[in-house]
Parts: sequence; C-alpha cells; structure tokens
Amino acid sequence: MTVVDHRSFYIEQVRNVTVVCFTVPALVESTCEFVSDELFELVENIIANGPIQVVVDLWSVREIDDWGLAMLRAFHETIEDHGGMTILCRIPQTVATALSHSGLKTCFHLQETRGEAIWSF
Repeated sequence: MTVVDHRSFYIEQVRNVTVVCFTVPALVESTCEFVSDELFELVENIIANGPIQVVVDLWSVREIDDWGLAMLRAFHETIEDHGGMTILCRIPQTVATALSHSGLKTCFHLQETRGEAIWSF
C-alpha cells in the first residue's frame, strides 16, 4: 500500500485501486478552490498512469454545499469520461442528505465501507 499526502486528502494505493481519503471537514465554497486544484492534479496522474479505479472516502467531510457537490460530480464525470469508475464510500449523513436533496445520489456509485468499495472493482 502506497500513501501520498496532500493538504486536503491523502491517497492509498490498494490493489489496483486509488483510494482518496479526504482530511478536510468541509467541501464548501471557501475550500473548493484548493481542494479542486489538488483533486484534478490527481485526476491527471490517474488518467496518465492507470488503472482508472477510484474510491473516494468521505468519512471526514461533515459539511458539503453546492460547490462541493459540483466538484465531486466533475471529478466523477472526468474519471468516467476516460473509461474509469469512481465509488464514494463512508458517506456521513449530512453528505448523504445533500446528495439526496440535490438529486445527485443516483449519479454516483455508492458503497457503505471502504472494503466493499475496493472489492467492487
């Protein structure tokens, strides 16, 4: 398992899956710029080096707004546009509620645990 740290998340390589574990408590307008920059730098690296299998662990995220939802959706769509797949896991209730209210819950692949998400590939 390889671990790489960024300001807003750390990355674990498990099997052929990239696991992105957020460390920031909020994906909101005030944090989205630096989180997005780091996240899309990661996307470029994943796409260039493959395989494009990503699990996003949201356990530390306690608050999310429309900006954060848009960033997750853009990340997800970019991965899928390049033939990959993204699975969200360990989703706190506040984030799950935001996904449901926005209508985006059906756009994402969701799993309860990190292990379930990893073994889905």
